[in-house]
Amino acid sequence: MMRKIKLTRANKSITLKALAPYYYRERALGHSTQEVGKLVLKIDSLPADKKATFSAEEIHLMRTTINQLRNKRLVSKPHVALRSSARDNLLFKPYQNGSKSPENQGFPGFYYI
Repeated sequence: MMRKIKLTRANKSITLKALAPYYYRERALGHSTQEVGKLVLKIDSLPADKKATFSAEEIHLMRTTINQLRNKRLVSKPHVALRSSARDNLLFKPYQNGSKSPENQGFPGFYYI
């Protein structure tokens, strides 16, 4: 079964980063890398934000390698630290340019007189 998938620039980059270690591991083990190599070349040749047709095997390989990359990154960094830093970034984002400081903008539910 073939499916059309739109790969954004970010998704394309992440997918290629996930496929590279898999390709090199398979090559080091002496396994065939033809399918992985074709998929890497196919993704690399795609323009960003365009739809492309992928087979079920290609989709399965992309999902598997992306999940492996995600799991590897979660093990290397504690999940709590990732969530708290992301939450902190979200909280401080409005104040980074200085225009929305508490002195300039009232917080919801508070009125400055």
